[in-house]
Amino acid sequence: MRKSVLLLFITLSTMTYGQSLMVVEQDTIVEINSTSVSDYGFHIKVKNTSSEDLDVYVRRAYANPTCAYDSGYFCWDYCYGADVDNSIGSVAIDAGMEKNDFSGHVYSPTTSATCTDSTRYVFYSGKDASDSLSVWVTISAGPTMGTIALQVNESRLYPNPAKNTISVEVQRSGELAIYNALGALVKRKSLLPGTNAVAVHDLSNGIYLYSIDGGEYKKLIVSH
Repeated sequence: MRKSVLLLFITLSTMTYGQSLMVVEQDTIVEINSTSVSDYGFHIKVKNTSSEDLDVYVRRAYANPTCAYDSGYFCWDYCYGADVDNSIGSVAIDAGMEKNDFSGHVYSPTTSATCTDSTRYVFYSGKDASDSLSVWVTISAGPTMGTIALQVNESRLYPNPAKNTISVEVQRSGELAIYNALGALVKRKSLLPGTNAVAVHDLSNGIYLYSIDGGEYKKLIVSH
């Protein structure tokens, strides 16, 4: 859900160093409420401008949050936590084609500070790592006044951090998927309208990502 009580602008600028890759579409401004810890994402669409098919990898080349966000992760072939900087696998992009598989995410802190941070992602060819595309992301945080628009299909998961069981509230039938830090699916649960109890006692302590009905990935902390 996008909220307007607080603005966190994520501005992306690109610099192309390689011959085969270019950004063709990207989110430029994301407005979020950062008075509480929430997961907000942005997308980058990459095009293979060469005449041959490429396996494209991505790495986080720079990330040093100081105030605007406290952690982040990115998704490419899998979703990678804040402690993993390089994708293990690649995404195949045929000659002349585009892929919108990349999403970057940041968690907003509760400081409500007015400040900026930056991070950088590099997309590169598996055949030649120097054939790369560098994308800088500037995250600017600052409080504003406004109203919160609630969506009819809003879902809730709590408690988070979780101990043995979580409750998931949804407006319609769906599915909960939980992934570990390497992007591997560790739990899948069908959801009915209303409140659903989901056991997590079988999951090891740590940070996970969850998605409801294939929607936005969010952080789940398990601490027994």
